[in-house]
Amino acid sequence: MLSWHRAPLQALLARREKLPHALLIQGKAGIGKVEFAKTVAQTLLCEAPENGLACGTCSACGWFAEGNHPDYREILPESLKADESDAETASDTEKAEKKSAQITIDQVRDLRQFVSLSTHRDGFRVLVIHPAEAMNPAAANALLKTLEEPTPSTLIMLIADQPGRLLATVKSRCQALILPSPDTAEAIAWLKEQGVTVGVEALLAQAGGSPLLALERADETYQTQRKQFLDALGDPRRSDWLSVAAAFEKSDLSQVVHWLQTWCCDLVTVKQIGEARHHPDFAQAIGRVAAEAPLAPLFRYESALRQSRRTIQHPLNARLLLEQLLISYAEAVQH
Repeated sequence: MLSWHRAPLQALLARREKLPHALLIQGKAGIGKVEFAKTVAQTLLCEAPENGLACGTCSACGWFAEGNHPDYREILPESLKADESDAETASDTEKAEKKSAQITIDQVRDLRQFVSLSTHRDGFRVLVIHPAEAMNPAAANALLKTLEEPTPSTLIMLIADQPGRLLATVKSRCQALILPSPDTAEAIAWLKEQGVTVGVEALLAQAGGSPLLALERADETYQTQRKQFLDALGDPRRSDWLSVAAAFEKSDLSQVVHWLQTWCCDLVTVKQIGEARHHPDFAQAIGRVAAEAPLAPLFRYESALRQSRRTIQHPLNARLLLEQLLISYAEAVQH
């Protein structure tokens, strides 16, 4: 259990006998919402809870740990599922491209049979759907019937970073639970417990204060690519944008756009309050660029970046898109 979730977890489990049939668990990305939901699920399914939490030793906890508890289902996009069968023949990026990033109607329809069955040993039945905003319209509409006709002792937990993308009809049938983010000291302490000892504060800043996301970004390959890209942004008069676009055309484009967005945000905050919030380790370079960059073009460029997210997952030409974004960046900061 993550320490910053202890209070909301205890409050939720204290009303075990009066739980809603559906929860919409919301909060920032990277704060452990899925981990929270799994802790709730295991506790509800545990046959011998201790101090209000799963014991970890009963048969039910063993099944849960092995991923085969008969009364638990987890629904997520195919692209997020672990697949070791072709690990030696394809990269992670190649495998993800072959799989759907959406939760499909067939996945949701399969839940109907699951909820219609009797529970094992007359206990709880728990469904976890994440990220809920990955449901395509057909899947979301299919889920409505299950939400409208809940079965006894069933808890459905939808997890969303962006609940605004969900159908209003789905949200209205769920009880909202907003999970808190840890304060900086707590997040730093947790990261150090995970073995992150260098640049902890900078990693947490890159992740917007989300510790699980910061832990992912401690990866050496990620940091090398980030540095290469931000070095180019920090020297807009000398950078060869066509070469930069070519170097990153096969990268995760949503991540590249995120770097651009957070860099531009830092340019604005440096101009206004003198602080780089997302990339403090590049504060000097951001300061140099910000000194010459006018605010109005920066705001227009940031708006264009937000628009680009609509096509970033399936661009017709990744290199051309990056070339356009990078050349537009150079024009904005040297306006």
